[in-house]
This record gives sequence, C-alpha cells and structure tokens, in this order.
Amino acid sequence: MPAEAPVPIPAMPRGFPIRVPRKGWVALATGVVIILACLAWMFRIPGRQFDQDLWSEFGDFNQSSRYPRLEMADRLVAAEALRGRTRNEVVEMLGEPPHTEYFREWNLVYWLGPERGFMSIDSEWLVFRFDTQGHVAEYRIVRD
Repeated sequence: MPAEAPVPIPAMPRGFPIRVPRKGWVALATGVVIILACLAWMFRIPGRQFDQDLWSEFGDFNQSSRYPRLEMADRLVAAEALRGRTRNEVVEMLGEPPHTEYFREWNLVYWLGPERGFMSIDSEWLVFRFDTQGHVAEYRIVRD
C-alpha cells in the first residue's frame, strides 16, 4: 500500500487576530484583580494608625468595651516604629504607664486590653526593654 502524502496546512496570514471570547477576558481580568487584592492583603501592615488622643483615652484598666490600643500596638510592633527611641520619647508618645506588678523584667509596661480570642481570660500588654544607652532594644505584645 502506498504511503499517503500529508495534507498541507494553509499558512495563516500575518496579523491574523486571535479571538478570545468576551467571557474569557472578563474571567482573566477578575483573576488578576483577585490575585492583586490577595497580594495587597498579604503585605499590608496590620493594626490601626497610631492616634495619641485615642491611645490616652483608652488607657484605663476599667474602660469601655472598645480596645483600640490593641490595634495601634499591632501596627507599632509590625512597623518597628519605636525601636531605637529613648524612654522619654516613648513616654512622650504613649504617656506614663500606670504602675503594675506584671512583667517586672521589662522597663515599661502598657496595658492594651483583654486578650483577643474566644475566651478573653488574660490581658495583652505592650512591654519595652531598653539597652545600656537608654534606647528601646526590644518591645513586643505579651499576655499575662
């Protein structure tokens, strides 16, 4: 049996437009927007912008049910905004912390509010440790 010759495929003309259905473009654009939104969310700085008046207003141990200090402290810690500052600069920004028996190994201790989560048994605190030159060496949010 003789071999059949292949059927030639006609060449496409130059500039031949590739047609993508309209639904395809909408799906592609939606996918790109979702991916960009996820990336923006992943790289966002958590918490709330620091507001000195709001910080001072909600620093009392016996306050209302709102605890904006927790959110502001999240951002301060995540942004490393206080590292290297002096004690006076920290106190000028956050106010003099109330006396507490908690966390004596830290130099400054600020109460933020009740622990976040389903069962808020403990409290969350913003604690500072200073180096030998009097600058913030370490600070973090801790629970009692």
